[in-house]
Amino acid sequence: MTEPAEPGFIDRLRARFGWFDHVMRAQERYQRAKGDFYAAGITYFTIFALFPLLMVGFAATGFVLASRPQLLAEIENRIKASFSGTLGTQVVNLMDTAIQSRTSVGIIGLATAAWVGLGWMANMREALSQMWLQRDEPKGFVRTKLSDLVALVSAFFAILVTIVLTALSAPSLMGRVLELVGVHDSPGLNATLRVVSLVMSWLVSWLAFTWVIARL
Repeated sequence: MTEPAEPGFIDRLRARFGWFDHVMRAQERYQRAKGDFYAAGITYFTIFALFPLLMVGFAATGFVLASRPQLLAEIENRIKASFSGTLGTQVVNLMDTAIQSRTSVGIIGLATAAWVGLGWMANMREALSQMWLQRDEPKGFVRTKLSDLVALVSAFFAILVTIVLTALSAPSLMGRVLELVGVHDSPGLNATLRVVSLVMSWLVSWLAFTWVIARL
């Protein structure tokens, strides 16, 4: 009779350390479920979404500048002063053309962002279904897209709230906010509010994304 093969080094580590065995099982599950494939798909849609979001940002900037002609004139003068020759004039003309097209750029950007965002949500759902081995009955195309849209908008607002709360934790900005509400700045109060802002930003992000993932 042949003797049983001696366990390898990794097998001995897995048998000895439960946490290491857990990590290895998670890695094996990730590979079986083609985690790299789904991660690549999510990354693609995430990077692709930056372009329509930039379009929306440019459109919003165009609306702000169009409503404030003095600020627009000041920016144009600085551009002309920064570039020599006709280059400054060309940059200003390009900026004016972009401002005039702000409505169409904003609409196209929003529509493209919604389309890319729904693709991102679909890839996220498929990836989580593969990882967790949970397959639910399809809800129908329209119902699924509406549910994804609600989850996408919720995630977007959660990110905005998180950014605002994180920004408030900066000492200079927190001091200005305290001055606006008529509260005298003090080291203890400032530090306490900074900690509260960071904790609230973490809590909002955790609750929002937990809800979004649960909707998938």
